[in-house]
Amino acid sequence: MTATRLAAIFIAGCGLTGCVGLHAEAPKVPFVPEVLSEAVATGNAAFEKKDYAVARKAYERVLKLEPDNLMGCVNLGMVEFYMGNKDRAEELLKKAVRIRLETAPAWLTLGMIYMDQNRSDAALAALTQAALYDPANARARNFLGVVAGRRGWIDAAQEQLRRAVEIDPSYADAHYNLAVFYLQEKPPSIELARRHYFKSRELGVEKDPEIEKVFVSKTKKQ
Repeated sequence: MTATRLAAIFIAGCGLTGCVGLHAEAPKVPFVPEVLSEAVATGNAAFEKKDYAVARKAYERVLKLEPDNLMGCVNLGMVEFYMGNKDRAEELLKKAVRIRLETAPAWLTLGMIYMDQNRSDAALAALTQAALYDPANARARNFLGVVAGRRGWIDAAQEQLRRAVEIDPSYADAHYNLAVFYLQEKPPSIELARRHYFKSRELGVEKDPEIEKVFVSKTKKQ
């Protein structure tokens, strides 16, 4: 799942059977899996357009039709997160991991919620689960690295962030964060920090005057 892409929901199709009378065909009734699939498609399309209000209604319909639909819980949880309803998002995402522990997108979004709330222990636990169940997810590695760095675990932060940029070399924020934590070494790894900082700039990260002052200062001393 990329930076703002929603996990796809795959609904297994099944055959429709109907009862036929001796003299007349029985009236057709709604085919729930088809209705469910339509609600999913509507929600996914709206999410891609960042029309979260429409996406919310669609995913609420998914859960009305099938209350324990795993990815319905995940997707609605993500919508609520992006709409700023973090308590509701947390509730839905926790339900998702109760349904299936290995649901990495739910753990990742929970980790992001806890980071925003400065709940360091909870964020670390959730993001560790996200990386465990989806080890090639660069975003999980990036956020896990940031949380580790905030705890003062610089080596662990660097390890996760290096993994993030190995997975996705174009991940600008991970390059920037890696530069930050290289500068927090004692002594700082100036050249490694410089390399990743300017890579992040190439990829669109805004200029950071404080970091560039460090580079200028070190150059003058050499």
